[in-house]
Amino acid sequence: MTEVDAPARFRVGRPRSEACDAAIEEAVLDLLVDDGYAGVTMEGVAARAGVGKATLYRRWPTKEQLVLAAVVHRCREHVVTPDTGSLRGDIVAHCAASLSKLRRHGAILRAFAAETSVNPALAEAFRRTFLDERRAAMREVLTRGVARGELAPDADLELLGDLGPALLWHRLTATGAPLTDDLPERIAALIAAAGK
Repeated sequence: MTEVDAPARFRVGRPRSEACDAAIEEAVLDLLVDDGYAGVTMEGVAARAGVGKATLYRRWPTKEQLVLAAVVHRCREHVVTPDTGSLRGDIVAHCAASLSKLRRHGAILRAFAAETSVNPALAEAFRRTFLDERRAAMREVLTRGVARGELAPDADLELLGDLGPALLWHRLTATGAPLTDDLPERIAALIAAAGK
């Protein structure tokens, strides 16, 4: 199995056509959602994007790198650690941002997650480039909650930090339960109660 390094970024290096980059990204993600990871091939992406295979291989030597680059570019955004002045407000803001992302990119993330469960190298690369930043942001929110006395000093911040994202992700990928607007508030209440 090929080790997956940090994904090659779109628009890095010599000037490239933004339209070409967009077509490649769209082709990768359409194939991923429609046919799963196994259905994504360099040949299929090139044909759908209207580019030569050499264009793809110059930028992304492996399929893993190509898929990861497309998913991260489409689904990643700067993660801001909210500071509303209260633990509950911070968790609501953080979870609301995650909820918005899952609503926009849920189909892509579900298709990608299906492959990461059987491809350890891809899963590790995805964790490094996508999940670690979000976990650090939630940990900062919880650490401030401890400092303000809103969480117990011995609260399990690792476990509490995973609670909100895990509930949202479980609804998206496992149960299909609706991603309703009230989830951030409900999650914030659970975390606040569990951390006392």
